[in-house]
Amino acid sequence: MSGTLQHPPVPDALIFDMDGLLLDSERVDRDAFAAACRNAGWHSPDMKVYADCIGTTGPAIEAILLNGYGSEFPWEAIRPIWRQHRLDRLENRPVDVKPGAVELLTYANETGIPCGLATSTRARLAKSMLALAGLDHHFSVIVTGDDVQRGKPDPEPYIKAAARLGVHPGRCWALEDSANGVRSASAAGCHVFQVPDLVVPTPELRQLGHDVVETLHDVLELLRAV
Repeated sequence: MSGTLQHPPVPDALIFDMDGLLLDSERVDRDAFAAACRNAGWHSPDMKVYADCIGTTGPAIEAILLNGYGSEFPWEAIRPIWRQHRLDRLENRPVDVKPGAVELLTYANETGIPCGLATSTRARLAKSMLALAGLDHHFSVIVTGDDVQRGKPDPEPYIKAAARLGVHPGRCWALEDSANGVRSASAAGCHVFQVPDLVVPTPELRQLGHDVVETLHDVLELLRAV
C-alpha cells in the first residue's frame, strides 16, 4: 500500500475498470502491439509512446501513436494485425484475474454495494472476456467503449456508469490502473483508487490526490474498515 490512505465515506457504488485492473490483459495488448509492429516491418517501437495509449479508445490511440512515432508510422498496416493478434488471444482463453478482484467483488455483492464497470473495450469483447474469467455476474451495470462519445481520459464513462447505477459520481469509489482511467474517474468526481499495472504513476498524476495502492486487497481492507 502506498502512503496513508484517505478515509472516504462508505460508497454508494463501486465502479471498476477492466483491463489491467480486474484482468491481466494489458500485457496481452502490449505484446500484440509489439508483434504487429514487427509483422509490419516497424521494429523496436518506443514503448513509452505506447504506454500513453493504455486505458483510452481507438481514435485517441491513433492520434497518440502518429504523434509519438511520426507520420511514417504504418498505422493502417499495423491496426488490423494488432486487432487480430488481440482477438486471437482474448476471445479464446481466459485472462488471469488480478489479485484481490474476486474477493472485492464478492464482498461488495454480499454487502449490497452495487458494482459497475467502465471500460474502453468494445461491448462484445468486454462481455466475452468477463464471462471467460467468471466475473460477468458481479456487475449490475456495464459501460463500454460502444456506449460513450468520448472515452477516457474524458469523464463520460464514469459519469454514465454512475447515472446507470442511480448514484452520484461523488458517492462512488472508482478502481483504476492507468493514468487515463484515473483522469477520467477524477474528472467525474469519484473517489479514485489506482492499482498501477504496466505504468507507474507520475508525480504529475499523483497531484490529482487519489489513492495509490498495491492490489485490490488494499481497497477491500479499507471498505471493510469503513
